[in-house]
Amino acid sequence: MTQVFALAAAALYGVADFSGGLASRTLSVWRVSAWSQVVGVPLLVVGLLVVRATEVTIVDVALGAAAGGVGLVGLVLLYSALATGTMSIVAPTVGALAASISVAWDVATGGSIVAIHWVGIAMSIGAVFLLAFDRGGAPVERVPLLKAIGAGVSFAVFFIAMSHTNEASALWPVVAARSVSIPLAFLFALKASEAAPPRKPLLWLVVFTGMADMGANLAIMIAVQRGPLGVNAVLSSLYPAFTVMAAYVVLRERPTMQQRIGILIAVVAVLLLSL
Repeated sequence: MTQVFALAAAALYGVADFSGGLASRTLSVWRVSAWSQVVGVPLLVVGLLVVRATEVTIVDVALGAAAGGVGLVGLVLLYSALATGTMSIVAPTVGALAASISVAWDVATGGSIVAIHWVGIAMSIGAVFLLAFDRGGAPVERVPLLKAIGAGVSFAVFFIAMSHTNEASALWPVVAARSVSIPLAFLFALKASEAAPPRKPLLWLVVFTGMADMGANLAIMIAVQRGPLGVNAVLSSLYPAFTVMAAYVVLRERPTMQQRIGILIAVVAVLLLSL
């Protein structure tokens, strides 16, 4: 059952990242991040009413708060990378790294892993290099790629921190996370004089981004609390498939053949890690 939540998170993360990256091509990443974090709060309230907590400890709150800070860094890096780079390259890079690091942590802390998982990790690393170079071997989009790598590491830390919260705390670690990420996002947005609410039609794009992102956070929270981190973090990392699909349909992005191979390898790596 937890795998269903992880796959739902993948779909929601995928469309949220596409819309957030698209909005960030016009608005600042801090403005998009701040307001998208806020508009997701009502959905969080509904989640708290549906999934009731029986015990919330200081450790749960601390882990949630830490995850919120690191997750915000990852979100800003991701939106910036998606806004300035090729979405069909950035998204698989982030997904592959987040999946690999999560699996490696799961193994290091006592989780079991089979040979096919190691193959998936190796393939994901190879995919990053393929996505970083065009057919002539010249580096392309170096800054967006570096931001994507930073986002992948940040999201892995987010998954790991949330997986160590108790199931009894339910969604309250997400409350702690937003209690940190929202003020920080607005602080930087104010510093950049970019804290004003977005205007239509970009407002609706930001609202959609925030609701989808919160839905994904609630789904992955349930998944990693109740199921294995390695499997569920990897399944949620399938989201690049949805981001790439949206970029292909809406933006008509056409990566090179080598980059297409890298994208395919990244997706296959995530699939292998989920077995």
